[in-house]
Amino acid sequence: MDHNLDIAIIGATTPVGEALLEQLSLRDFPVGKLIPLAFDDDTDTTIEFADSHLHVQNIATFNFSHVKLVFLCQLDNSYHASVDRILDAGCRIIEMGSNLQNAPVVVADVVSDEAEIGESQHIRSASGLGVVLAQLLASVHTKVGIKEVNFTAMQSVSDKGKAGIDELAMQTTSLLNTRPIKPSVFKKQIAFNVMTDDSDINATGFSVNELDLMDELKQVLTESGASDVSVLASLVHIPVFYGDCVDVHLELDSEMDLDSFEEAISINPNVELKSVDDLITPVSHAAEMDKIFLNRIRKDLSDSRRFNFWCVTDSIKSGSAINGVQIAEILVKHHL
Repeated sequence: MDHNLDIAIIGATTPVGEALLEQLSLRDFPVGKLIPLAFDDDTDTTIEFADSHLHVQNIATFNFSHVKLVFLCQLDNSYHASVDRILDAGCRIIEMGSNLQNAPVVVADVVSDEAEIGESQHIRSASGLGVVLAQLLASVHTKVGIKEVNFTAMQSVSDKGKAGIDELAMQTTSLLNTRPIKPSVFKKQIAFNVMTDDSDINATGFSVNELDLMDELKQVLTESGASDVSVLASLVHIPVFYGDCVDVHLELDSEMDLDSFEEAISINPNVELKSVDDLITPVSHAAEMDKIFLNRIRKDLSDSRRFNFWCVTDSIKSGSAINGVQIAEILVKHHL
């Protein structure tokens, strides 16, 4: 491609949108015109990109035929109806983590055939945690096979966007000043508290978010290896503004020595192994950073096919934003 690409971003002022803009700039993506879009209530704002201040335009009146690619960063289901308009205009959509129309899920670093990305007009970038876990586990699965993934993910409030960040800030201030609070974004108090995922629970006992994450990770890993993978997820909300931490347990199909496991799990250049003496946390190693940090990698004491490790990252940056731009780079190279 020898020219720049005109793109639109729906939800450019969300944490995912802001991280995406940063990666578009850092990776020198060939942006021509960039148009930020939102509904009426959010259009009285501007964003900064490439030394320019861009006014957020109204999605309801925007003509999508003026752009070739649309990033959908807004997690609000009110944007569902806009997807058909975008597709009818002939645009490509990269949906960032949500799942409005059951689009095929992609992790760019894991996809085995880049041509597959060009087969769909509507592509869903896996959720931030889905991207991070797929990047860590795909090489292990390809080498020896993974039988089961069992993890507990502790998610910062940025997972719920600016509203989640604002709620934690306001609740913290109110409680420190002995003022009453009324939860809005979260179902219970989040400041100075911990709770399981508060999305709807279905008959399986899992939350909707847990099931979505399990499904997308299973899809991506199954495509990257020869065998099916069992995935079990538990999601927890923690009172941290940015950065997630994940405690991961694996059962492999066959034995693997610790050195080979560490080499496979850290093959992605975005992954950094830390010593056991380095206490990695969301605040010290994840917030506002785009790397995935690992340590406490160890074998089960009773089963040599089982491994456990600790992962800390800002999944919005290291997962969602980087993966979204990588998918766009594949589209630019092969299909646009």
